[in-house]
Amino acid sequence: MSEARPPRLRPVPPDVAANAMQPTAPSADAGLLDRLTEALAALPAAERRAAVLAFGLGEGSDAVAEAMDLSGEDADALTRNALQLLRGALADAEVDEGELFARLPGARRTAQPAE
Repeated sequence: MSEARPPRLRPVPPDVAANAMQPTAPSADAGLLDRLTEALAALPAAERRAAVLAFGLGEGSDAVAEAMDLSGEDADALTRNALQLLRGALADAEVDEGELFARLPGARRTAQPAE
């Protein structure tokens, strides 16, 4: 048969649905994320774009310079200004530092044995 057939539906065992991820209750960070969204929306357009590029997408000020046709110094200044405005808007936010630091990625440095 050269004719392509649509795939047949296959039964799924009941435990597949039971083991699927259950929706979770909103986390304590949900309120903070809402406030961050509001703070981003309140930023001037240039600072908002710089913040999203540099911090939200993790591209840094070099990407801001390229995307916005700015010098490296101007892009860095715009990025820092956006960060300061966001810090000011969220200054009264309470962050559980233990939880925050527990999620920071990075390799641990170990001391090299002395020879």
